[in-house]
Parts: sequence; structure tokens; C-alpha cells
Amino acid sequence: MVVDKLEKSQLKFTFDVTVDEFEKALDESFKEEVKKVTVKGFRKGHCPRSVFEKMYGVEALFEGALNVVLNNKISEVVKDEELTKTFLGKFTPNLESKIERGKEFKVSLTIDTYPEVTLPKYKGIEVKAKNLKVTAKEVDEAIKALTKKDATKEVKAEQVVAKGDYVTFDFVGSVDGVEFPGGKADNYELQIGSGQFIPGFEDQMVGMKADEVKDLNVTFPEAYQEPTLAGKEAVFKVTVHKIEVEKFPKLTQDYVQSLKIEGVTNSEELKANKRAELEANKETQEKDRQVNDIINKLIDSAKVDMPQTLIDERVNQLRGQYEQQAKMYNIPFDTFLQLMNINKEKFEKDTLEQGTRQALFSVLANKIIEDEKLAPTKEQLEAKAEEEAKLHNSTKEKMLAQYGAKYFNDMAYKALTDLLVANAKEI
Repeated sequence: MVVDKLEKSQLKFTFDVTVDEFEKALDESFKEEVKKVTVKGFRKGHCPRSVFEKMYGVEALFEGALNVVLNNKISEVVKDEELTKTFLGKFTPNLESKIERGKEFKVSLTIDTYPEVTLPKYKGIEVKAKNLKVTAKEVDEAIKALTKKDATKEVKAEQVVAKGDYVTFDFVGSVDGVEFPGGKADNYELQIGSGQFIPGFEDQMVGMKADEVKDLNVTFPEAYQEPTLAGKEAVFKVTVHKIEVEKFPKLTQDYVQSLKIEGVTNSEELKANKRAELEANKETQEKDRQVNDIINKLIDSAKVDMPQTLIDERVNQLRGQYEQQAKMYNIPFDTFLQLMNINKEKFEKDTLEQGTRQALFSVLANKIIEDEKLAPTKEQLEAKAEEEAKLHNSTKEKMLAQYGAKYFNDMAYKALTDLLVANAKEI
């Protein structure tokens, strides 16, 4: 047996097949092939070898014999238990020379293996410093979002449309002067700037006055859900009737207390509460950004001879997520991509690139976790399972059996990202 290392972390095992070895394989092949034929004068499966070969030729046994040989060679390879642990996917067999009875020939087995990893520098990676500043405007917007359920509308004093206003209007849409189905409505209410209409529509309404009539020129997106309108230029005749503004409740003590937020009894405490909430969210977002930047830099600097098996696994997972969504909506996958405004060729290209990077990071992450001893201990996993069991009215054993792998991956990943961020260099 000759072992060669190939590109993409493949191993190729090449074997000499002796005349005697192949003859024994032919014997095994005949035992199976004879069961499939019926020869006049003999019970099925009892045809003599000489008669079989005269009728069908010895070549009829070659394929079966080759399979016997290859299975024997696989058994020979997997005797090395340490080497076998690195194997990924299935063996790819190949006939290296022509089979001729009475002559030696060569066969080979190729298989992907888990790659050897030389880690790039993963400590001291430069990342942009966190921006945790929360502005007064952001606090006000958060409070508005909280109190929006109690907001009211009132007619705007100056009846001129601005972003954020609620406008009641009629519209009639046409393409090449012909009205199209679904392109007409009366007394439609829209908040300008909400992005509900096609691009350009709402922007052109800004500055219109009550009772004004105006033609809006727009173009439907190329991936518009109605194929007959996709990419078409259209004109919408708009008649404005009423312009309203949203009025939010005053933050009186009684109103703030009615919100029933723990520890909040007045407007100042409400602002402090929202500020703390926004700061916590920014901390999470900024850490995620730093982690993402570090991971991308780690991937870009890594040099690993990635096996195709690991890449294919990730690509298939990503594609499967989209296919599952298409099934949920009960539509063909190609149609789903069109509705998502995704070009199929670009989807395949992007999925391959994303899957390749994810597979590479997984390999790098596993190596760092191993080197830094970041894997959770048995005690940590049991503590997590105990905690989850209390929340789900279950037992530690059941939670471990069902979610043990997830706990392990989540805890190891958190330990990894904490390490990467803690050792990054902010600039």
C-alpha cells in the first residue's frame, strides 16, 4: 500500500492486486452472480462456473470481483484507528490500470481527511473600538416606541406633508396610460417614510398640500411580486385629503406608573431605564460587531487546505435553510428566490463563498478551543442542563440527552468569542 497526500487534505491509498488475490475475488463474485441467472438444465443458482463463463464470459464477474477487492482494501486501511479518526465522507475508488485475468493491476482509494491546522495570530487582532454612546434622541425614540400604543392623531396645523406625517389620500396607478389591477384606492392612510410603497412614491409626496393633486412617476422593482409590473415605469395620480401628526402621551407620573416598569415611577426614571436598556443593547451589538470583524480577519489570514467534504456540508446546510423556507410558503425554490430578489446564479456563488468561510472558521475555532482548553467541563454542562430543566419542568438527564450537543457548542463558542474579544486590540 502506497499513501499519497493530495490537495484539499485528501489521502490516496494505492494497492497492488495480485493474480491470486483477484482469482479469489472472482470466486466470491461468481457465488453472487450465479444466483441471478437461470441456465437451462440447471436449478437457479447451481450453474457450474465453466458453463457460466462460457455463456457470459469471465468479464461478467469483474465488477463484482473488483468490489470484493476494494472492500478488502478498505478493511485494510481502517485498521489504523488513529488515521481513521481523521477520515471525512466516503472513499472514492479508482481503477489505476486495466484489469486482465492472470495479470497484476492497481486500484486506489481516495478520501477527504480533517485538515492539519496551523493557526494564524488570533490574539492582538485590531478592531474598531466600541461606540457605546447613547444620545438623548435615541432615548426619546425608545420612549416613543414604548408609548406608541397610547398615541393619538390630530390634524396638522400646517397642511403640508412631511416625513412622519400620516396622510389620507386617493391614488390611481397606470402603466402606459392603462390602469392596472390593485393600483387604485380611496382614502388610503399612510405614514410617510414608512417604506410601505415602492421606492420614490413616498418621497415625492413630501411637500404636497391638502387637496393637492399630483402625478408621481415611479418604477416598479425588477423583482416585484407581480411579474406583469416588474421593472415597469408607472404614474400614480395622487389626491391628498388630510394630513395628521402623531401625538404621544405626556410623561406624567400617573402615566409612567401605568406602564408598570419595575423601579420606574416618573419620567426621569423612565429615561434612565431606557438609556440603560439602550446601552446594554449597544454593548451586545458592538461586541457582535467586534467578534464578526475578528472572525473575518482570522479567516482571511488563515491558510488551511480545506477538504471539499466540510465545505459541501456547510453549503448544503445554508441551501437547506432557504429550501425549508420555500416549503413553509409552499412555493417552488426558484420562485422563492425570485420573490426574495435573489438571482439564482448569484445565490449559488454567494452560498459557496459563505459556506467555505463558515467551514474554515469551524476548523479554526475547533483548533483554538482545543489549544486554549475552552471546551465546557462535564460539571458545567450538567449545571446548564439543571438550569434549563427547572425552566422547562424537566430533568437534567433529559435535557442533556436532547440538548447536550447544543449546550456544548454554545458554551464553547461563547468562551471562544470572549477570548478573542478580550485579547483584541481596539483602535
